[in-house]
Amino acid sequence: MPRIATLAARAEDRFNAAVVRVLTRRGYRPRVVTYPSYGTTTRSRVRARVLLTPPDAPTPGSVARRGWRNLFSAEVAGASVRVTAGPDGPVLLETRSDRGGYVDAWVDLRLEPGWRTLHVAVVDVAAADAEGDRTDGGAAPASSPPVPAPVQVVDPAATHGIVSDIDDTVLVTMVPRPHLAAWNFLVRSEARRKPVPGMPELYARLTATHPDAPVFYLSTGAWNTASALARFLERVGLPQGSLLLTDLGPTGTALLRSGPAHKAATLRALAEELPHLRWILVGDDGQHDPQVYETFAREHPGRVAAIAVRELSLGEQVAQNGLPAVSPATRRAVEGLDASDVALARGADGRALAAELARAGVI
Repeated sequence: MPRIATLAARAEDRFNAAVVRVLTRRGYRPRVVTYPSYGTTTRSRVRARVLLTPPDAPTPGSVARRGWRNLFSAEVAGASVRVTAGPDGPVLLETRSDRGGYVDAWVDLRLEPGWRTLHVAVVDVAAADAEGDRTDGGAAPASSPPVPAPVQVVDPAATHGIVSDIDDTVLVTMVPRPHLAAWNFLVRSEARRKPVPGMPELYARLTATHPDAPVFYLSTGAWNTASALARFLERVGLPQGSLLLTDLGPTGTALLRSGPAHKAATLRALAEELPHLRWILVGDDGQHDPQVYETFAREHPGRVAAIAVRELSLGEQVAQNGLPAVSPATRRAVEGLDASDVALARGADGRALAAELARAGVI
């Protein structure tokens, strides 16, 4: 299997390099799309991606698109990217995009707590092909305008952090009929997507009770959908937060990325990077959230203040698992949380979870 995954990754790299060559000859330009990220008062994490777009196209992710269009992009590997403190500010870091066009870098910089803005720009395009050679894709411009990169700087005095799943936790994704779920994601306008009832109100109470708590949206969704998700969160009144998504496709060691592994690894990294925070974890019981959260709580005693689990309806469970009930692994994880000293809230929507968290003294 590792060999198959390696071959699949190389094939993907060759295909992407060919796409870059063709589009560059047609006048496509390198652009940067940035993702809301986080940091401390001494260092910040910058996350972005370099894509090719038509010369007259808006900045990637800046306008609403139907769901299926968000899945397709022409990423640029090996592009030289510059991070600055402002549009014309001093250079903080120069790095290169990875094989998927992504930039994920830490910058040493003192910033005050709150939402701050860095800037990211492409300064040179030297995309590498699958064998590591530079491509000569034609006369592409050597730079792109700097793009704002929002960074959530965590207050050292903060005591709590909030981590939330997205699909079926705050965003209605699955419905009793799977073909309608696919229709909602692939065809319907993003402006018609709805929040899980009561969730904006729940998060408003959480952030009012813990005003310094940073918010992180941790999902197995693809980075291609990040801009649409950010617009959704703002439209329905959910708090601004860092997006912690993943990528699709082969990694070189696996054909597909593991959603639970992504969530578990990200939670562990947050606990290490922000050791002064106790965590409020919010998810649903449709897939793996209870298992991931229960393991994290067990491995980090005293670091989890509460876990809230949205209980899916029977129809949603059938759509998620093919069974009219939670999986045995999820049931065991919930039972383990029930027996622990972590405050556990369970309910069908945000209002029910808010009532449970209020009784536990969390809000």
